[in-house]
Amino acid sequence: SIPPSETATATVTFTNTPKPSITPYPTNTSTPTLTPTATFTPTPALFVLEGTPLPELARPISVLNAQYVSGLAQWKVPAVTDLAFSPDGLILAISDNEKIYLYNVYTRKLIRTLHPDKSGIVDIEFSPDGLWLVSGSRQCSEETGYRSALELWYGSDYTPLGLLYGSLQGLSSMTFSPSGERLFVANASPVYHESFIDFWDTDGWVQTGLVETGTGFGIGVSVDGSLLASTPNRYAIRVWDLEDSIWLYTIYTSFTGAVNKITFSPTQLNLAAGQYDGGIRIWEMESGELIQAMDSDGVIESLAYTPDGRLLASGNSFENGHIRLWDVQTGEQLRELVGHENGVTSMAFSPDGYLLVSGSYDGVVRVWGIRP
Repeated sequence: SIPPSETATATVTFTNTPKPSITPYPTNTSTPTLTPTATFTPTPALFVLEGTPLPELARPISVLNAQYVSGLAQWKVPAVTDLAFSPDGLILAISDNEKIYLYNVYTRKLIRTLHPDKSGIVDIEFSPDGLWLVSGSRQCSEETGYRSALELWYGSDYTPLGLLYGSLQGLSSMTFSPSGERLFVANASPVYHESFIDFWDTDGWVQTGLVETGTGFGIGVSVDGSLLASTPNRYAIRVWDLEDSIWLYTIYTSFTGAVNKITFSPTQLNLAAGQYDGGIRIWEMESGELIQAMDSDGVIESLAYTPDGRLLASGNSFENGHIRLWDVQTGEQLRELVGHENGVTSMAFSPDGYLLVSGSYDGVVRVWGIRP
């Protein structure tokens, strides 16, 4: 680990030029889009008032009981740019533009506030073992140029270790490998060859690899740690073999189906992609085959799988802030959750699956679950 008084020095090792590979295209043999099932039962009012702890909940959220999911509680922060549960589920971290707030989600009590050196926080991630919390920030714009930074906190007391590194690209997304041995960071630039994914070894925080991607927006790592998916532009998903260090293939989407969000299943080699036209597509990643297609009524801003991988939550952008729960096997819409008045920027299921937490542009954080 890095002593608190020191800042990690990145030693960059460039990967070889990726080998070309065959690019599969979506076929017309995929599962047809299903018409969402109307939800006739309105979302009930919140279950507990401010300052009231949540009671012991009935059961985890699942495909079998998704129709009964309702609002449990809410509170407000200045804004929500990202949120994440600690691996043990005891802490919910929420970031706004300048700070990270650590909450007990059951009582909604603020445990601690972290103060990164750099503003413009766009992503926060816990390592799988819970020892590290990483924040990624981005300042300025495409017109004026970008500056980005990674910052670290270590241990159960979240000792600040300061700035890991800074770059002149625009940090857009980051994710840990399932083992926690590596952190992948996507950096975007208007210049193609200046857009890349950094590979960081978390044992010493040394940069061990870099691969050019094109303008990167989102990344994800498969549950077995073998595949890295990235969106090099809004109209494609590229798949990288982490073991052989080659690009495997590219999935192309249509102009109207521009990708806005991707997330891997926690149990299978499947990737869900949320689109600007409201479409949600699920791809089997070993073959690149489209296996499921669902359609919503607005830009998909956020996605989250339940821990068992059988249910997917999608959050709309600015149109209405609605959340929908989907059976990923059948494509059926199981529930529509109404409550957010602005776009849902981020969502996460608790590690035990009992809670879904969502955050909005306006700073409202809502907790959803099955009432006792």
